[in-house]
Amino acid sequence: MLTEEDVVARVSRLTVTRLRVFVSEGFIKPETDTQPAYSEADLARAALICNLEDELGFDQEDVPVLLSLIDQIHGLRAELQGFVEAIEELPAETRTTVRLRIAQRRRR
Repeated sequence: MLTEEDVVARVSRLTVTRLRVFVSEGFIKPETDTQPAYSEADLARAALICNLEDELGFDQEDVPVLLSLIDQIHGLRAELQGFVEAIEELPAETRTTVRLRIAQRRRR
């Protein structure tokens, strides 16, 4: 786990104050016992938010919507991965049938 100082040191344009705003807005949810403890995912999310605001010019009010959409994409990717894994467990003949049906639907 990372401290506030670790996260700030590793994300350019991030200050402790800015990180605390991200936490207070609910953009980042560190584990807390006595002090916040940040994961690598929290670090990546902080960097993403800084890029959205600083590099891409989004306002702070836009960030919750963008993060929600990104989270939905990640959730869908995880669900799709589950489907792929389930299909891979099927007998070869069934997998072939599924692949053919997917290909047919793409051509429509």
